[in-house]
Amino acid sequence: MHVPRATKQERSEQTRAQILEIALEEFSAHGFEAVSLRGIAEQAGVNHAMIRYHFGNKEALWKESASYLFQRLQVEVPPPDLSSRPADLDDLKEYVRNYVRYCARHPEHARLMVQESITGSERLKWVAETFIRPSHEGVLKMITLAQQANGLAKIDPLMLLYMIVSVVQMPYLLTAELKYTHDRDALTPEAIEAHADAVIWMVFRA
Repeated sequence: MHVPRATKQERSEQTRAQILEIALEEFSAHGFEAVSLRGIAEQAGVNHAMIRYHFGNKEALWKESASYLFQRLQVEVPPPDLSSRPADLDDLKEYVRNYVRYCARHPEHARLMVQESITGSERLKWVAETFIRPSHEGVLKMITLAQQANGLAKIDPLMLLYMIVSVVQMPYLLTAELKYTHDRDALTPEAIEAHADAVIWMVFRA
């Protein structure tokens, strides 16, 4: 059976995606300043010039990496469509469960944001205005509607959102500590679902 070879464009897209994945891992693990394009190129098995061809400089690569990350979040954790009906608690619970699963699959997301938030940067300002604020607007609307209709705890919706984000993300920011201190693997399927159950119980038990 003849297997068609990838076209030049397909190979170029594969290379680009591979560079983005490696860049995300490096930026999230070490921070922007400690990462070099040459180091990313070496891990990707490509010439340093290839990264400059696809992305330009390191700042542009970081922005492309962040864009890829937030676009992936939108695909994997889509908010419910509330255009024709109000939000209910089941909507929020399902959204939170999917978000837990996402954070477990992609711990580099939270780590990248923590790296940038430690000192603040123009990069963080850009990603906040471009992706985070628009995303939060939809989730805050969902929380507010659920508070009005279903008796969800009357906490400031923004603070409630950040409380949920913090509780969801923390085991995937501290996976090594959990392992070394308590010999607990937070990334097994059973542990991830148990964490989702616990977060949902903590938030919605009222």
